[in-house]
Amino acid sequence: MMNIFGWEWRGDPFQCTCGTLFFCCLSWLLIKIIFWRPPKLIVRECGQGHSWYGTDFIDKPTYCNSCKDLFVTGHSCDSCGVYSCSEEKCIENADKQIACKSLSLSKSGGMKHHWIRGNLPLCRECETCGDFCCREPRLMDIRCVWCQTTCHDECSKPSSVCHLGKYQKWIIPPSSVSLKSVWVKGVRKQVVKEIIPPDGPWQPMLVLANRKSGDGMGQSVLQKFRYLLNPVQVVDICEVPPEAALDICKLSPDTQYFVLVCGGDGTVGWVLAAIDKLKLKTKPVVGVLPLGTGNDFARSLGWGSGYADEDIEEVLWDMSRARTISHDRWCVSIRNYGYFGIKRPMKKLIMNCYFSIGCDAAVVLNFHKNREQNPSLFKSRLFNKAWYLGYGTRDVFEGVCSKLNERIAIEVDGKALELPELEGVVLLNIASWSSGCDLWAGSGLEEIPFQQSPSDGLIEVCGLYSSLHVGRLQVALADPCRLAQGKNVRIVVKSGFVPTQCDGEPWEQSPCIISVAAHSPANILQREPEDDVFS
Repeated sequence: MMNIFGWEWRGDPFQCTCGTLFFCCLSWLLIKIIFWRPPKLIVRECGQGHSWYGTDFIDKPTYCNSCKDLFVTGHSCDSCGVYSCSEEKCIENADKQIACKSLSLSKSGGMKHHWIRGNLPLCRECETCGDFCCREPRLMDIRCVWCQTTCHDECSKPSSVCHLGKYQKWIIPPSSVSLKSVWVKGVRKQVVKEIIPPDGPWQPMLVLANRKSGDGMGQSVLQKFRYLLNPVQVVDICEVPPEAALDICKLSPDTQYFVLVCGGDGTVGWVLAAIDKLKLKTKPVVGVLPLGTGNDFARSLGWGSGYADEDIEEVLWDMSRARTISHDRWCVSIRNYGYFGIKRPMKKLIMNCYFSIGCDAAVVLNFHKNREQNPSLFKSRLFNKAWYLGYGTRDVFEGVCSKLNERIAIEVDGKALELPELEGVVLLNIASWSSGCDLWAGSGLEEIPFQQSPSDGLIEVCGLYSSLHVGRLQVALADPCRLAQGKNVRIVVKSGFVPTQCDGEPWEQSPCIISVAAHSPANILQREPEDDVFS
């Protein structure tokens, strides 16, 4: 027997139970401490040099900012645009001698120009004399990394005060940012401590991009926005979750932020769910830069089928002219039937685009399963669409969802629907489905009984006769089975497992009761139809 601090260990069941509980609680506490992540936005360490990425320069002559030699392959800083050849010595010299964009500055010193020499964008004019810059094949002339003002070496520089240029209202000035150090997994990291709103009109932009989206286009988008904005406000959500990135909005709660989501429909849903979770005092306005495969949410708002490396400044110009709408969202509650009197937990989802049961969900489910098994085969936006076509063709012959109308029952606003023979049912919130098909409008030859809008508080219910019918709908050669339009929908799955999807996330659903009701709307940017240039 042991006697520790006057406490005698006897080894009886009570002491064994207490000891086990104590060590379990201690282990849980240690795990929480080790894996704890601060809710605030983690940023790059100041004074740690440039944020380099390797690149090939084949579109214009490029010179190393260290040795000043012309080169073809090398590195560039995605924040300030400094270039270096592949020599390690040049990279080290650039890190030591050329300052990168400062994430945070003292407000007392004021906002001043930060000049970088050479490698200016093409056709830029001198702010002082108005002539074109970089007229000789060498490293020459200067550019401010904040306002993008350019000037000849021999001309007198503009005033030392930088007004951040034409994107002033969207940029978080470094003089408005305060950082602090925190411990994260035993390592000190910099996080945003405070945001002080500057004088004048201001709607800061927060860019949340998924670098894995769009055939790797997400990484290029991150680099372009870090070049134009403060790197603090450009976040890769593969590294920092949206909840942590959006926490920056709480630092100036009375300011309405503009959140630009760069990704597919799933990324948009992820960010909107994070906004709901944080319960911000002032809801941000959300814009979309489509980088996914289907991009139905972006299509319905006029932002086109997908970003294809267009000039990012043109994108920002279009965003500045877009209008804000209150976009409907829906809560999907799934109450599964229990077995042997045991109740199963209710599942809740948020629908932004559409919800479907049947043949179209079966195609998405097959695509999802095969992508999880062989992710390397599903990295191209074009090939992904070919896979969808293949799975849809296969389902035409298999007919796995035949006579779906006998396995489900639907009520809209308390009224039961009489279903014809169907293989699929779609609940629509937007005018784009299955990569751009306007399902509710159909071929345009039939008179539409009810008009569709993402802001009317109503949801449309459509039926699909078969996978072949889906194919005809996608080329506007058929009309859907328009069943109803209402505020509340109830679907009863009577028997078997049926393919189901919500905004492109598929699963096999067992017998259950599905209820769809209104959720809190979101502030979304919509482009006017005549301005759509990414179609």
